[in-house]
Amino acid sequence: MKLLSQTLTSSLAEQMRDIEGDLAQDMTTIMREETTALKDELRRQITGAGMGARMARTWQAETYPKGRRSISPAGYVYSKAPLIVQAFTDGATIRPVNGGKWLWIPTSNVPARRRAGNYVSSMGRRSSGTKMTPEEVELHFNAELDVVIEGGKGLAFIDVVSGLRGGYRQATAGRLAGRRNMAPRKAKPVLMFTLVKAVKMPKLLELDAPASRAAERVARRMASRWG
Repeated sequence: MKLLSQTLTSSLAEQMRDIEGDLAQDMTTIMREETTALKDELRRQITGAGMGARMARTWQAETYPKGRRSISPAGYVYSKAPLIVQAFTDGATIRPVNGGKWLWIPTSNVPARRRAGNYVSSMGRRSSGTKMTPEEVELHFNAELDVVIEGGKGLAFIDVVSGLRGGYRQATAGRLAGRRNMAPRKAKPVLMFTLVKAVKMPKLLELDAPASRAAERVARRMASRWG
């Protein structure tokens, strides 16, 4: 009888381990799939809001424990640009910092930076392709911005000449006089920045509802598989 009891106990333990292994495999697979689905849904929110594929790719997904199955796995979805995501989730109001009075909003006339370190900026290091700061615009065109304040807003212009291939160039003496058999070009004020005291970010993103739906799908799939 003792031998039979030991055999039954051993067999039952082995069956329990098999069941636990199958449960862990199913749970881990479901969690990984639903975590990825949540990440993809949040990425679609970004592109749907017109914020671009590059911003969408800041959403990342991980399933823990990494590389192993578990009966209690965890899914983690996060953004590499959390402050931007939070601003468009909460509808944050952005105001000047460090004692500044105005936010300088660049217009389409502001050139993009060609490479990091091209100009010394009071705003610190900024990546290539971002719009120049007011200080960088003045250095680029070798001229000072002319700021006009009216009705609680401001406009910042700079005197430049039109480029031969589009865009704007410094109003140098040669360009104004017409060098190398080219016609003289006339300097004109071009709007570079709009100055405002604050910017209210619109609520473009919703995070809680997609996360809740993902959690419900996990529970529903597990109940269907093992219920």
